[in-house]
Amino acid sequence: MSATQLELEPVVHASEDHIPASSTAPIGTLTLQPAISAEPTAPSKTRSFALVATLTCAAFLNTFNSGTLTVALPSIAKQLNLPENLLLWPASVYALGLSCTLLLLGAIADIVGNRPIFLLGSTLYTGCTLAISRSQTGTQLIVFRALQGISMSFCMPTAVSIITSTFPTGKPRNFAFAVFGGGSPLGFATGLVLGGVFVQVSGWRTAYYVAAGVNAATTVLAWFTLPKTTPVENIKHQFIHGFDWVGVASANVCLALLSYILAELTYSGSVLKKAHNIVLLIVAVSLIPFFIFWVGRQERLGRPAIISNSMWKKREFSTVCLSVFLVWAWFNAFAYWATLFFQVTQELTALGAALRFLPLVIMGVATNIVAGFVMDKVSAGKLMLVGGLLSCVSPLLFAVQGSEWTYWAAGFPAMCLGVVSTDLLFNVSNHVITASFPSKDQALAGGVFNTVSQLGNSVGPAVTALIASSVTHAEMGKKGVSEPHATLEGYRSAFWTCFALAAVSAAVSAVGLRNAGKVGMKKHM
Repeated sequence: MSATQLELEPVVHASEDHIPASSTAPIGTLTLQPAISAEPTAPSKTRSFALVATLTCAAFLNTFNSGTLTVALPSIAKQLNLPENLLLWPASVYALGLSCTLLLLGAIADIVGNRPIFLLGSTLYTGCTLAISRSQTGTQLIVFRALQGISMSFCMPTAVSIITSTFPTGKPRNFAFAVFGGGSPLGFATGLVLGGVFVQVSGWRTAYYVAAGVNAATTVLAWFTLPKTTPVENIKHQFIHGFDWVGVASANVCLALLSYILAELTYSGSVLKKAHNIVLLIVAVSLIPFFIFWVGRQERLGRPAIISNSMWKKREFSTVCLSVFLVWAWFNAFAYWATLFFQVTQELTALGAALRFLPLVIMGVATNIVAGFVMDKVSAGKLMLVGGLLSCVSPLLFAVQGSEWTYWAAGFPAMCLGVVSTDLLFNVSNHVITASFPSKDQALAGGVFNTVSQLGNSVGPAVTALIASSVTHAEMGKKGVSEPHATLEGYRSAFWTCFALAAVSAAVSAVGLRNAGKVGMKKHM
């Protein structure tokens, strides 16, 4: 059947999603067999466009709110009397809520179906965004941001699963992932720019009113465009006997505690001197070997494991997970310190700093478009080596530039090159990770990707903040050193750290994916 002949809404069965009839593995059990046993038939061009647009809106809104918060935070803090020790928490709790529920919601979506989970998450996200716009205290803002992060964890894993279960491998899936990936940089930059405009014209609340309206429209669009799904048979039995509750719980608690500690470290390295933080860190670290032991035991006994230990023996899978962690760590930290450099060192307004990120958005969208064309023509190893080397230049330029340098000398080329490796890796990693999971666990696969990237988002700013603070403090102890000079040296140390992480990630990707081949090629069944 051709794409033009298929006009009816595709039906995707969560329990039979392209799985051989003989497959009896419970939900959450990962195997090393090929993940996709049959190719889905692509929907019509009109439905494909509408579906991808809906999923891209979710990715857009995920980062739009973060971009808005980045530029509007000083105004928000002043209006809501947010104390300095909680200044970073509106951003941190979003990542905390998102990262510690992705695996759980991904696994649940594989049982009950992608459509209801996505619709519920989009509805909750709309409500939380509207609630943020009506916040009257700093506590309310922080609580609603945390709930907003949890709501988005309903959408991101299911979006990946919907793409893999709807579009066949090759060009259709390549472009679906490329467009979906382009929503993130576009959303963040739009949030930065519109947030800066609204702060100066009508106030920060307007930006969240607009976001809530767009999110409501996206939810309505999703109702009409998302493929219908049928939950697995005997859901109660699957939740009791086919779900790795211990593995999910230990992973989520570990991620939540680590995210909390990292968020605290971003503000001040002295937090580890507090007894309760030390206890939480010990618990989080202890859960790592427990998780490895537990999923290994589950795998040996033939029981469901959220992520089996044997999965990490697959070089391509391990490589992309490590690369995603490193790239998202340095890139998120780079954006954070670049914003401070523009506003503190070069004394630009929030809007002026936001406008300097526009080349990053344009290049991000362009990179995703290029990725859609070349994923089936160029090997993943070569793509990541070239992209990684280009992006290494970005933090390097910021590390060596002085406060008097013009934007065109360093800032502009850095913004153009910094996003290349991130968006190429987004496309490569989604192909590799989803191909490593059986088709019945594609939402879980999406949860793995987003969990690793969110963990990188938390680690990068925390580590660079510790280094920058240490260097700044050391410089201030030197005779005759001014505070602006000491601050700039701290920023430079953060950028050098980002450069080191970027270089390591490029090497890891190039070596680990050297035999991965062209991951975007169509599979012939």
